[in-house]
Amino acid sequence: MTASSIGSGAGGGYARYLEGKTIASERGDYYLTPDGDLTEAPGRWLSGADTLARLGIDPDAPVAGEDFIALMEGRHPGTGAWLRPAGADGTRGGGIDVTFSAPKSVSVVWALGDPWQREQIEAAHARAVERAVDYLKERVPVVRRRYHGQVVDEHAKDVIATAYGHTTARGVSGAEAPDPQLHTHVVLTGAVCEDGRFVAVASRPVFRGAREVGAFYRSALAQELAGEGYPIEQGTGNGGKYFEIAGVPRGLLDALSGRHREIAKAAERFRSKHGRAAERGELRALALENRRAKELSTRADLLGVWQQTGQRHAFGADEAVHLVGAPAPVRDDRPVEDRIEARLVEREAVFEAGLLRAVALEQTAGELAPGAALETARAMVSERRVLTLEGGRMTTLAVRAQEEAIERRADELARPANIDVGAQAREHASREVAERIAAPLSREQQQALRAIGGPERLGVLVGPAGTGKGVVIDAGARAEQLVGHDVIGIAVSGSTAERLGADSPALAGSTLTLDAFVARANSGRLAVNAATRVILDEAGMVDHKRMDALTEVIERTGAKLVVVGDGKQLPSIGPGGMFDRIARHAHTAELTDIHRTSDPEERKAWAALRAGEPERAMAHYRAQGQLYFTDTRDQAGEAAVKRWAQLTETREMRDVALIADASNVEIDRLNARAQHLRAERGELGDAEVPLPHQHYGLHEGDLITFTAQHHPSGQPRVENGARGEVTHVSEHGEALAVTLDGSDRDITIAGEDLQDLRLAYAQLVYRQQGATVDRSVVVTGGWHTSKESSYVQASRARQGTEWFLARDELGTDGQDEHRIEQLANKMRTSRAHTPTLQHAETRHPDLAPELDRTLAPSRNPLPGLVRSIRPARTPDRAPDLER
Repeated sequence: MTASSIGSGAGGGYARYLEGKTIASERGDYYLTPDGDLTEAPGRWLSGADTLARLGIDPDAPVAGEDFIALMEGRHPGTGAWLRPAGADGTRGGGIDVTFSAPKSVSVVWALGDPWQREQIEAAHARAVERAVDYLKERVPVVRRRYHGQVVDEHAKDVIATAYGHTTARGVSGAEAPDPQLHTHVVLTGAVCEDGRFVAVASRPVFRGAREVGAFYRSALAQELAGEGYPIEQGTGNGGKYFEIAGVPRGLLDALSGRHREIAKAAERFRSKHGRAAERGELRALALENRRAKELSTRADLLGVWQQTGQRHAFGADEAVHLVGAPAPVRDDRPVEDRIEARLVEREAVFEAGLLRAVALEQTAGELAPGAALETARAMVSERRVLTLEGGRMTTLAVRAQEEAIERRADELARPANIDVGAQAREHASREVAERIAAPLSREQQQALRAIGGPERLGVLVGPAGTGKGVVIDAGARAEQLVGHDVIGIAVSGSTAERLGADSPALAGSTLTLDAFVARANSGRLAVNAATRVILDEAGMVDHKRMDALTEVIERTGAKLVVVGDGKQLPSIGPGGMFDRIARHAHTAELTDIHRTSDPEERKAWAALRAGEPERAMAHYRAQGQLYFTDTRDQAGEAAVKRWAQLTETREMRDVALIADASNVEIDRLNARAQHLRAERGELGDAEVPLPHQHYGLHEGDLITFTAQHHPSGQPRVENGARGEVTHVSEHGEALAVTLDGSDRDITIAGEDLQDLRLAYAQLVYRQQGATVDRSVVVTGGWHTSKESSYVQASRARQGTEWFLARDELGTDGQDEHRIEQLANKMRTSRAHTPTLQHAETRHPDLAPELDRTLAPSRNPLPGLVRSIRPARTPDRAPDLER
């Protein structure tokens, strides 16, 4: 489900759009008569009879355009009187378009099935939409009221809702045919309060509830289709959130998806060449270049194109009919509760009740009815498999147990163990490092060295950006080696582990990923004992699961762990946030003096961003002329790439970072544009190796990065995030040679392995944490912007950072006098992970009336419970729940 706001002034145009009155150049979109004329897709009312009676509307009649427009404007359809009050700014919002879209296989079976099958699927979809709208009314508080200065969200008695059913994706001008896509636009133009007043619909709760309501719709649709005999495949697409009708060929789904990927790729190639999106006429020309068939004139033509596509994949009406009654595919054999729990804590340890309901609906589509799925969620809370925390938050019992185990081990490891490396070894190691860097270690670096080499089995070094933690790590590793200890450097990502070895030469050849370390230690392939010292870099990015496994190995083997990181930088991808808590339990040293840049004002700007005071930092960059504003995000990206290109004319390309904090789509666009500018300068070869699923290819001279581990035959693996340069492209463009940065290793890549390569001129901010360059060019200011990302972006460069921003993301009124304030607000927003231990467990009267009950013995044991929860409290007892 998607949701978007529609302005009140757009009511007329939007009504025509929803009714299918599209312009001639988009012929074939939505509905066609047998003669080729566009027809209206009449809307229907989804409001209660009492609400419609008050509006003077016949509930059985289709939605009249003039009634819809009046409601969008906030007027009574019959009298024209204002129906709802104006907002604080004197305007009345139009409405919210909530779009329910069926999974692709459902649309394909609808398109290629017999007429009765098409009618059957449309009816199932319509029923699911109605049920989802009822759920939205019940669950989402769409009325916003103010009581004594406090804004409160309340549930509505009813909503004014119209539904328009469509059957194709929006057509691409000049394309062969629009893709089949069964979907319904439900437009909410008002809400009814409990006291009967009409008010505007609060948009933010609808946006926040989009995943949950969309999950309910898909669950209801899967139930409807399963009831008709269709086999349902669970856990498809986008992290397993969706379902498909089993038995529809994957290639056919791809062929009828994506609004014509060929045209989309052509549009992206246009963008990389010209630095902007194609305009309508230019897009039409691109479409014409990719057209393969005559322009459609009748509904039969549209069906014919779809059927031809189906024939190429051996799927037509007969195959669609035979899906009914076909056996369902084998489902994940894990209990439902296990599947729900695994998805709940994929990203963070703490979540809200809405996510629990959404995940329960997603993981049981076609298996349980929506009501049964929600009851399963309630049971997980009642049985304390899911815990309720203060402030309406939630977590899982297993995650909380992991945190307790990590904290208990930190307490144990932080006790004195008489393993101080000794002053003599520290002094000798300090001299060696001082000779290498041609400067003595500072006083605080010497203090940090004493802390991490102390008598405890756990040492913590807080190393903010640019403070020279690599020097301390190098000296600490050398000191341990001098007294005969084995020192291993580890990090979550392979590229960070490799960089650790480069920044701290004492660890060269002795670094690996955290996962590899744990796996080898547990299997016996790596000897870990009391003489082993493990240095974990970028520890703030370590999730609970990895930290739990690592501390267990350290505790069991008698090794020592040195944890290095900064809780103010980017958090882990999964549930995390334990670094700061570990630091409070151990002997901790913190570096504060910044060595990466010699500019005192730049240092102050970094410190301000780290402290959550972005106004001070942005004032510095504005005074330096390093803050650039454009009208749109696209323009900001184009200006940033051009500045990057200008800087790389006189600097080594790897010394200039081009960073963005948005999406992979934006990174791909920036990379393709940078590649084009390099080609114009004559820096790339002519031959090209196409990349699967990308609109660009690779040329000799391109800088590339790996997006997954690569295992070349007979050679050490290449880590995810490793970078290199294309040094040769084969004659027919089927393979290329890459020289890896930092090692001068040469490898050849071809076939399916090409899909793991991307251009590396621009990088997401996550890929840049820990990196050091001369200059940085940053595109930021959107909804992804945060305190942590801004600090990391600013602190990569020795010689300055330039910021490129879009006014349309920061407010465009007047002369944008508040744009710096808007930017600062975004840069003040923290996305740091919060451990569950920071929140007290509470009773939830609605979801967990029996919160104090222990876990029912009839349920399966929690994953990892035997190892993690009991040791956190009673390490000498066998787990009570193991059966």
